[in-house]
Amino acid sequence: MRVEKPPQETLLDHYVTKPTLICDVERRLQRDGRLGINIGLQEGLILKGLCTQNSVQKVVEIGTQYGCSASWMAMGLGRRGQIHTLERDPECIENARETFAHPDYLALGCDTQLVEGPALESLTGLSSQGPFDLVFIDANKLGYLDYLHWAQAHLGPQGMIVIDNVYLFGSVFSEICPKETPPKMWSVMKAVISEQLQHPDYNTFIIPTAEGLLVSYKKF
Repeated sequence: MRVEKPPQETLLDHYVTKPTLICDVERRLQRDGRLGINIGLQEGLILKGLCTQNSVQKVVEIGTQYGCSASWMAMGLGRRGQIHTLERDPECIENARETFAHPDYLALGCDTQLVEGPALESLTGLSSQGPFDLVFIDANKLGYLDYLHWAQAHLGPQGMIVIDNVYLFGSVFSEICPKETPPKMWSVMKAVISEQLQHPDYNTFIIPTAEGLLVSYKKF
């Protein structure tokens, strides 16, 4: 989910031409009153850049939404890539199918598998197809710790975990949970950040996007 657009994204808007594919996704999000659940231009360029690395070929995305972030990753992966993207919301699934059938998406040549159903059940079904090179988490915040642990267990030797919304609308900066934030969600996000920043097997940092993008590389 997005918050107020930060200055750096306004700068990117001035210099970067947004791909037609992304514009189409955002048009449908706006039509459905959902514009803002998608990642922004800054996060999209970061994901695309991470996926251009030759070591990244097999990706799991937890939270497809309308296929915006998958589109950015497919731009980086191209024909060498494979994305397993998980979604349970019927409206999102319908729109993601439309995105993945878009001529510009098909031209990227990325093998994309849309997995429908609850994330943890879908992840269990995917376990045998690992290890994976990148796991992107942008879904139900209450499930983030479970998703993180699955990712840790199914990453390849040079794998990375990318997690969006770790600022939780700024609430993680508070020593106590703000009244407007669900306490369990707050404690889960705090635990995710603490675990990865202190994990001995990962190099972890947070990119200060509007909502905080955590990137965690498995140490060689």
